[in-house]
Formats: sequence, structure tokens, C-alpha cells
Amino acid sequence: MTEALNALRRVAASTDHGYVELQTIPYRAHHLLAEEALSVTRPGDRVFEGGVSSGYFARVLVESGRRVDGHELDPAAAEEARAVCEKVHEGDLQIFDADELDGPYQLMLFGDTLEHVPDPASVLRRLRSQLADDGHLVVSIPNIANWTVRLQLLFGRFRYTDRGILDRTHLRFYTVATLPEMLADAGFSVVKLQASVPVPGVTGEALARVAHRVGNLRPGFFGYNLIATCTKGS
Repeated sequence: MTEALNALRRVAASTDHGYVELQTIPYRAHHLLAEEALSVTRPGDRVFEGGVSSGYFARVLVESGRRVDGHELDPAAAEEARAVCEKVHEGDLQIFDADELDGPYQLMLFGDTLEHVPDPASVLRRLRSQLADDGHLVVSIPNIANWTVRLQLLFGRFRYTDRGILDRTHLRFYTVATLPEMLADAGFSVVKLQASVPVPGVTGEALARVAHRVGNLRPGFFGYNLIATCTKGS
């Protein structure tokens, strides 16, 4: 975990925050995403990040020696990301033409992005051709079955918010059971599925590791974000 965590902290300390503040607490979603991304790639490998935003997370990969292309809906954010990425495509990811990409990529990364598009499986199915045969897909998606949402439903509430699992811009919702099903439909096999389990006040690496391991005994209940690492299915 050290390489990924150190990379996050270096970038967070040296740059302005992006649209979303880069998380540097161990075992939170950004840490787990960085760990997976760096573990399945090597310096010099090419990465495609869908929903690259201002490039705040892509910078972690670039400063770790990876080459990143991105795609972003917001033109202002895309322009910022061009200072980090080799190429940034603009537009609606749902209708993006995969032939515009300069693949193959060793990694395709979607961090809290796919829940914002109408049909994530069709997006992944279309982009699959641009992933190297031995490449990986890494996806982070909120867990709609998190205990906080279940508690709200118990009391008859399902209220959208400005941020979080029930972000009002989310169009699709997944659980530990339905996320692998969606990825399989898109032509991918999940080789690792884990959850970020943020605990208020727990910021030290040792305690965060314990919380992560305990929470992942029941990721469908305690998980806040689900992080799936995938290969191309047969």
C-alpha cells in the first residue's frame, strides 16, 4: 500500500484540489483505486480514465510514470486535465466513439463515473476493444446497499443529496451482487472486489487497515464504494 499512498500524498501536497478533494486517508476509495491502478500497470504503461474531471487523480498515475488519456463531459474540467494527460476527449461518454481512442491501453479506469451514465454496460462493451488483451479494468461505484441507505429505507426515506451515494446526478445503482453482473454483461470478469469502509475519526494506517478488513467481511452492508478489478471475459 505504501507506493499508492505516498503518491496520493505527494500530489495532494503539491497541487490545488480538483473538483473533488483528493483523499489521502488510508483505505479510502482514492487509496484503493490508486493501489489497484498501480498494481496492474508498470511505468510507461498507457491508461485511459473515463470521467477524468480536472485530472486530479490522473496526476497520481502520471507522477508514478504512467501515461494517461482521459475523457470528460465538462469542457472546463477537460481543459484543466490537458495539463496532466496526453490527450483528453470531450463529450457524452454514453455516445463516445471508441475508435477515437489510441489504444490499446493496459488499464481502463472509471472512478465514480459509470453511475452517471444511462447504460454503463454498453459504454464498457464499446470501449472494451481498446483494452489490451492482458489489460485490466478498474471501476469504483457507490454501494446502494450500504447500511445508511438501508436504514433510510427502513423509515421510508430515499432522499437524494448533493454528494455521496444518493448524489442526485446518479442514474444507476449497484450492489456487491449486481455490479459483477453488469461487468459480466459488458464482457469483463471480476478478479477482485473490495469495498472502502470509511470510519469517522479513523485516519491512521493501522486502524484504517483493521476497519477495511473487518468491513470487508460484509462489504455489501458496510461498503461505501465498491472497487472492482477486472480482466477481459472469455
